[in-house]
Amino acid sequence: MDNATAKKALRMFTYGMYIVTTASEGGEVGAFTADWVTQVSFEPRMVAVSVEQDAYSLGVMRKSGVFAVNILESGQRELAGQFGRATAKVGNKLEGYGHSAGSTGSPLLGEALGAVECRIVMEYPTGDHVLFTGEVVDAHVSREGDPLTMKETGFRYSG
Repeated sequence: MDNATAKKALRMFTYGMYIVTTASEGGEVGAFTADWVTQVSFEPRMVAVSVEQDAYSLGVMRKSGVFAVNILESGQRELAGQFGRATAKVGNKLEGYGHSAGSTGSPLLGEALGAVECRIVMEYPTGDHVLFTGEVVDAHVSREGDPLTMKETGFRYSG
């Protein structure tokens, strides 16, 4: 397989841009930009999210057993970029951004179009990432709008 061709083909996949948040009872919070998110079941309603092996939020998700997927709006490229930075470099990524605790305790961003809150059902090691499946236990819609996409941001992650 030609690596350049594989990378080019994988970058043709369409992705949305989301902020995944989580919080543990001990007060730890995690937040990161994610594009590898998808619904995987109607009954029960379930989504999957892929998390980098070295992400700070990975440990918080494991500890809490929950996460929320905050849906970004078209035009929120800068917001997606802010949450894409490493926690080790910037500290609490939620500081300075309006948010409230959802029913699972996961932070819900005030700037998001909406969110789904999930209880982690399964965890799968997948190469340099960990894939979580979560059952949707709560959903929120703040306003109507078009979701932000990877293509709009110009970010290059997959492949």
